[in-house]
Amino acid sequence: MTENAKRIFNFLKENHGEKFTCSQICQALEVKPGAVTGTVTGLVKKGYAIREDAVTTDSNGKEVTVKYIYLTDAGCDYDPDAVAEKAE
Repeated sequence: MTENAKRIFNFLKENHGEKFTCSQICQALEVKPGAVTGTVTGLVKKGYAIREDAVTTDSNGKEVTVKYIYLTDAGCDYDPDAVAEKAE
């Protein structure tokens, strides 16, 4: 797992129970959207995170679909450092 991926994962883990958009994660960690998207895609494939669509209203009153990201319980139990140690 790259350093950015660990930062993104740890941010989601530290805020377990909360849902974030890609933009919110980018702003909080000062990382590029591609880093968040790539990391989240990998976590979703492993069952460690969920991308959930939600319909909300934007500032103009128009309905928009927003994707929220959050860790599953399995994601919270996952320790990327322990996995890296086993590989060594």
